[in-house]
Amino acid sequence: MFSYIKSDLKRRRAANLVTTGISFMLVLLLNLYFGSIRSYQTQLTELAENVPIFCQVTNLNGTLGNGLFISERVVEALEQSSQVKDLSYMTVMMAGEGDFQEAEYSKHLNLYVAGANNAEAVGELTNDMIHMESQDADSFFASDKMECIVNEKELAKRGWKVGDQITLKCYYYDPASEFHKVDIHPMGGVAEVTVVGTMEETTGKTNAIRTDVVIPGKTARNLFAQFGLSFFADMVTFHVRNPLQLNSFKEEMRDIGLMETSAEAGDSYTGRALTVRDGDFIASATHLRRSIELLQSFLPAVCILVLLIGYVVSYLAGNSRREEFALMRLQGVKKFQAAFLFLAEQMLLVLIGNVVGDLAAAPIVETLSGLFVVNGVLLAAYLIGAAAAYGRMSRGSVVYLLSAQH
Repeated sequence: MFSYIKSDLKRRRAANLVTTGISFMLVLLLNLYFGSIRSYQTQLTELAENVPIFCQVTNLNGTLGNGLFISERVVEALEQSSQVKDLSYMTVMMAGEGDFQEAEYSKHLNLYVAGANNAEAVGELTNDMIHMESQDADSFFASDKMECIVNEKELAKRGWKVGDQITLKCYYYDPASEFHKVDIHPMGGVAEVTVVGTMEETTGKTNAIRTDVVIPGKTARNLFAQFGLSFFADMVTFHVRNPLQLNSFKEEMRDIGLMETSAEAGDSYTGRALTVRDGDFIASATHLRRSIELLQSFLPAVCILVLLIGYVVSYLAGNSRREEFALMRLQGVKKFQAAFLFLAEQMLLVLIGNVVGDLAAAPIVETLSGLFVVNGVLLAAYLIGAAAAYGRMSRGSVVYLLSAQH
């Protein structure tokens, strides 16, 4: 009798270890499975941050990105768009020093003036090429004050210095100009601007244009409005704020009035198309999304597999304890109560295996929510399988259970 009890205890201990060990292994495998999905999702998010999508307003056939006439309506719509970031725009004007007669404009019109909302909009100019004493470059470009920074060579040539107030008579380019023939017209008055800083020479740096004087973009727009003129940007570039919402972005750009480029369109200076350099991003994002979708497609199979494992392990464990179950029934314990006790014991072993597995998987799990998902899936699937196994056992008669055991 003693040897039988000892043998039975060994079987139960072995069954308990098998249940706990299987739960432990399932936790590790599920963490690897969900961890792979999260890894691809993280890569997709990082891709959106590390591979920015550059956009530039062009003419309709896409041949020009600078020297365009881009309406203020488009600029304002892009400024207000939640889909746009790092917006850069610039307008170019010609100017002469002082208030001269219109008939003498060819003699005095020798300054290239750029109105920009940041340094990068002006050719290859960068903030570290700008030298200011009373403020930084970002504050300067964000303002609407009548201030300017001047090319160092032009400053020395004209004898200007920081703090001087200079008079500029500006001319604007006519948006009605025909292709290959751009007309300029006087804005209708003079502008008094204060020199607040200097900038290094940009001419000769890749495709940088010659720039003598730079004023803030808002100041340039105010000048156009002051003289009753429609503002036009010469160049507009930006990045997509959220590349993962690329379709929504493109739909909004169409609503703004920016179309896709067409090689069949004629030449023009009107900026009404948008070039979106999204090829590399789309290729990488598509690959990652397919990998995520492939892994997620296995989730039902994974859940069914865990459920089957829970059923088989519980069935085998319960099969070895039919006599114990039958004795409980003979003592008056209802079959569903007895089955519930066996199920609770089984789930306790599963929970112990989960906890040990969680501790082992902790170094590879990034968030607690990941552990909760894994444990939730495992416990739910195992519970269903175990309930089915013990429910089946509870339906057998006491005589059948005892005869099957022997």
